[in-house]
Amino acid sequence: MFTRLLVGLDGSPGAQAALDAALTLAHPAQATIVLAAVTDIRLLEAPLLESAGPLWTEGVPVAPVASDLRAALDERARTFLAEGTDRVAAAGLAAETVRAVGLVDEELLRLAEDADALLVGRRGDVHTMPGKIGTVTAHLIKRARLPVIVAGDRSSTFERPAVAFDGGETSAAALVTACRFAAGRHLSLDILHVAEEPATGAAILEKARGIAAPYPVTVRTHALGGDIVESVADWVARSGADLLVAGAHGGRGTPWPLGSHAEKLIRATVVPVMIHR
Repeated sequence: MFTRLLVGLDGSPGAQAALDAALTLAHPAQATIVLAAVTDIRLLEAPLLESAGPLWTEGVPVAPVASDLRAALDERARTFLAEGTDRVAAAGLAAETVRAVGLVDEELLRLAEDADALLVGRRGDVHTMPGKIGTVTAHLIKRARLPVIVAGDRSSTFERPAVAFDGGETSAAALVTACRFAAGRHLSLDILHVAEEPATGAAILEKARGIAAPYPVTVRTHALGGDIVESVADWVARSGADLLVAGAHGGRGTPWPLGSHAEKLIRATVVPVMIHR
């Protein structure tokens, strides 16, 4: 299913988890892994801004400081890319590398235009409090036009996929992606729906079975109750599922707008989460 995977590297444990996930996902189709190191332009602009003041026009010598900082960041990025390339080569896969400077989420979205999926960590190099996801990751899952796979806090074999389904448009697209993923790897697929009314839940799960019917996949449907995020996260933990797929935005008129809970599902689980827009 995946032939070209883009991985954002910044030296953080989350980025390493994203590369681990990419190595596992790439093997069935021998996908190319594109390693991207993006320098946040705000890191380069900060010394200039701090030095700006009444003497700015008098020639305050800030350029050498900015130059030294950029050289250090460039060397850091080269290290990330070299280490990542070595890991990809050791796995017997093809790697490409790319460097960029700009707003990290904007650059990753631009670089992802010719990829099948984008893989990122939950938290980046600027550390986020435990239980939260980084700002870049939060922006990507809301804006990316391709699947974004947010690496888990533990490694995954990607052999027990589950999809959270709310009946909406992006949820249906996520289900199709999950079916294609499961079919390509000869896996079964669990479909989850949280409903207040059993009849409503049964109808939506029947719709899910109809969407999955054209694909050579054995599906199991599960009607859950209670809080959406807690119920899905609890089922994932109890079942041993090692990949959760969900839509980025809930459909209008759906019983539960899953998309509005996508970020919460990432925070509530430890497995990789694939978000489909």
